[in-house]
This record gives sequence, structure tokens and C-alpha cells, in this order.
Amino acid sequence: MQSRHAALHLMAAGIVTLALAGPARAAEYKEGDVKSGGSITGAIKFEGSAPEGKTLSVNKDKEVCGKAPIKDESLVVKGGGVVNAVVSLKDVKTGKKWAEMKKAQVDQKGCVYHPRVVLTKVNDDLTVLNSDNILHNIHTYPEKTGNPVANIAQPKFRKKLSLAKRHFAKPGVVKISCDVHDWMTGYAFVAENPYADITEDGGKFEIKNVPAGTYTLEIWHEKLGMKSQKVEVKGGAATTVNVSLK
Repeated sequence: MQSRHAALHLMAAGIVTLALAGPARAAEYKEGDVKSGGSITGAIKFEGSAPEGKTLSVNKDKEVCGKAPIKDESLVVKGGGVVNAVVSLKDVKTGKKWAEMKKAQVDQKGCVYHPRVVLTKVNDDLTVLNSDNILHNIHTYPEKTGNPVANIAQPKFRKKLSLAKRHFAKPGVVKISCDVHDWMTGYAFVAENPYADITEDGGKFEIKNVPAGTYTLEIWHEKLGMKSQKVEVKGGAATTVNVSLK
């Protein structure tokens, strides 16, 4: 009887331990040599007529923020393509070095975030500059749990600060805003691997040095949402992918 009670006690302890441990973590991305890597190029196009961004109301620090009209840039279409969409590959376990992805930096200039959308490595810090001679406030809103909220004042004399890596511990989108100037909006896309790019004029993007294989290509845009599709990359070859959003 005692042995049975002991076995049940050990079993219960094991269940508690597993519960506390939580679900198994996904394998982290590993850097390695990519032989005969391919590339993915293309454009993210906008279906229909692109709306013109309205002029936003500036009701604070007009001597700095009101020097030039500030447009709503939540949807920018140039040359028929969507600007500031993030194109990324999912579930790449091994590939090129993170150093091939430029370290993220955001500047507050004219009470606007430059650039509006940045790519940052998972579990890395984010540099934020203050080029305005006024008080700003960095307030983050993660779309997924696991990235704690940041809420930090950045006075005019604090020209540079670093948002700690704990705020970007999990892949996903983190919205950035300023509590002082409510029209300011930006985004940090926390990438799980360095295979990501932000679209430019014409919606153009390029992802280089991709190991041969079949992947899920994801497109994210702050206003147009998420879209995904399969893509096959062949060694030493360029694969063209054009996607339309509406």
C-alpha cells in the first residue's frame, strides 16, 4: 500500500512539474553557412485606388510638430505598391547570420517616427533617438503576450535611449506610440530569423541568401492585415513573388 501511495505521489509531482514548466519552446534560429543560397524578390501591390492620406491634427508643441503638415501614413501606396509592409519567411531553423539584417533604430523628428516600421531581431534592444527639442514618451503595445510593455519618458536632453531586449523577447508586432503626441505611430516587427524585409516604393522587397527549400512567406501590413503563401526557393536562383493586398 505504501509503495502504491509513493508511486501516486511521484506521478502527481511529475504532473505539477510539467505544468509549471509549460509548453516546450520552439527551437531557436541558428546561424550557419548557406551554400548556393537563392533569393526571393517581388512586390506587394495594392488592389484598387489608393486613398490619399489625410492631414493629421497637431494639438501639442506646434512650434516643433507643426512646422510641416503631418500626413496619415498608415497606408502609403507608391507606384502601385504598398510601402512599409513586412515580408518574412516563417520557420527557418538554420541560415545566414543575423548581422546581414541591419540593426534597428528609430528617430523622432518633427513629431514623426522615422522610419515608421523597423525590423528588429528577437530578444534584441531597440535604439530610439529624439531629434526634437521637446519631451517625447515611448509607449509600446505588443500584439502578443511575452513582450512586456515599455513606457519611458524621453526628455529633450535625452537624445538617445535603448528599449531593453525584454520588450522584444517574442516574435511579432509591437506598436510604438507617444503619450504626449497622440498622432505618433510606429511599429517594430520582431523577426524570428533574419529573412525579412520592409517594402519600399513600388512595394518592392528582396530577401537574400535563402537556403533551398519550401517556406511560408508572410506579408504583414498595419492596415491591410496578414497574408501568407508557400514559396519554393532553388539554390543559386531568384524566385519572384508578387502579392496583392486590398
